Amino acid sequence: MSVEQAAKPSFDISVGDPHKVGDLTSSHIVYQVRTRTTSKAYKQPEFAVSRRYRDFLWLYNSLHSNNPGVVIPPPPEKQAVGRFDTEFVESRRQALERMLNKIAAHPILHHDADLKIFLESEAFNVDIKNKENRDPLLDQSNKGMLSAIGINVGGSSGKFVEHDDWFHDRRIYLDALENQLKALEKALDTVIIQRKGLAEAAGEFAVSLGSLAQVELSPMFSGPLQGLSDVQVRIKELYQRQAQTDVLTLGITIDEYVRLIGSVKTAFGQRQKAYHSWHAAESELQKRRSAHDKLLRQGRSQQDKLNEVSASVSDAEKRAHQARLLFEDMGRLMRNELERFEREKVEDFKSGVETFLEGAVEAQKELIEIWETFLLQMDAEDEDSVGKGLPVGQEQSTAVSSASQEPQTDSHPTEGEPQQRSADLTAATATDLALKQDA
Repeated sequence: MSVEQAAKPSFDISVGDPHKVGDLTSSHIVYQVRTRTTSKAYKQPEFAVSRRYRDFLWLYNSLHSNNPGVVIPPPPEKQAVGRFDTEFVESRRQALERMLNKIAAHPILHHDADLKIFLESEAFNVDIKNKENRDPLLDQSNKGMLSAIGINVGGSSGKFVEHDDWFHDRRIYLDALENQLKALEKALDTVIIQRKGLAEAAGEFAVSLGSLAQVELSPMFSGPLQGLSDVQVRIKELYQRQAQTDVLTLGITIDEYVRLIGSVKTAFGQRQKAYHSWHAAESELQKRRSAHDKLLRQGRSQQDKLNEVSASVSDAEKRAHQARLLFEDMGRLMRNELERFEREKVEDFKSGVETFLEGAVEAQKELIEIWETFLLQMDAEDEDSVGKGLPVGQEQSTAVSSASQEPQTDSHPTEGEPQQRSADLTAATATDLALKQDA
C-alpha cells in the first residue's frame, strides 16, 4: 500500500432497513444509511441517517455540479410501477449501497462537502436550503464551478467538433460498449424470465402431483407421488432463488455500468460546454480588443473611455485564460477518470461473472442432490417392502397352509373329524412303505 493510500480515510457505508412510510395516497421507501469512517472531517467515527431515493438523486446532481469532468457513480433509475416489490427494493438497496461506497472511495469526491451533508446531517432538508441560500450560484440551476468563475455555461453555441483523437476514440468506444451492455442486459432478462417460468411450471406440477396423491388409495403409489410433489416444490424454490441471484450479481453490475456510461457522457457534455465557454470568452476578448484599438486610433480625446475599455480587455483576458485552463484541466481529469473507469469495469465484471457462475454451479449441484436424495428414498422404501416379505419356500408353505385353512361354517370340528384325518394319514404312510419295499 502506498503512503497516499494509507493516509486516505476509509469509508464503510451500508444501506439497509428499507421500509415503507406514508399512507395509501402518498408513500415512499426510506433507507437507513450507516457509515463507519476514519475521516477526521466527521463528528463521529460511526453514525446513521435516514434517506429517501430523491436524496440520493440530489447527491448525484450536486456532485456533478461541483466536480465537472468527474465520472459520478449514479443511483439506480426511478421506477413508478412495482417499486414496493421485494425483489426491486433489494436490488435498489444494493445499487444505492454500491453508489455511496464508490463515491466515498473516489480520491476527489470523498472531500466534497455535499457528501458530508448527505452522510451526516440529521436535518438534511434544512441544511440543503441553508446551503442554497448561502451559495446562490449553486442552486437548482446547477451552474457549478463554471458559473462560480463567471463563465457562461448556458446553451452551447454551435456544433462541437472533437479535435482530440483520444477523446474521439473513447466516445466511439463508449457508444459501442453501451449498446453491447444493453444487449447483454436484455439477454440476461430473458434468462431470468425463463427461470421464473420454470419455477412457476414446477410449482404447478407439484400441485398436480399432490392432488393426485391425495385421491390415490394405494399407499405404494400415493407415497412416491407425494414425494415427487415435494421435490418439485424444492425445485421451484431453487429456480426462484437462482433468478434473484442472477439479478443481484451480474444483472446489477450490467445495469450499473450502463448508468455509469451515462455519467461519462455527462462529463463529456461538461467538457464540451467548457470548450464553448472558452471560445466564447476568446471571441469576447477579440471584440474588446478591437474596440480598444479603435479608440487608440482616435487619439487622446477618448482617454477616459480608453481606460475603461483597457480594463474590460484585461478582464476579458483573465476570463479567457481561466476558461482555457479549465478546459485543459478538465481534459486531463477526464483522462484519469476514464482510465479509472476501465480498471474498475474489469474488476467489477470479473467479480460479477465469477459470482454468477458460482451461483449457477451451486444451483446445479443442489438440483442434482435433490434428485439423488429422492431416488435414494425410493430405493430404501423398495428394500423395506422386500425385507418385509417372506422367502419363496415359506411363501409356498404359507400358501398351502392358507389353502387348507379355508373358511369354515362351524368353528368347532365334530368328534369324527380327528379320527378320520388320523386314519387317512396312517393309510398314506402304509402305502408309501409298500412302494419302497417293492422298489
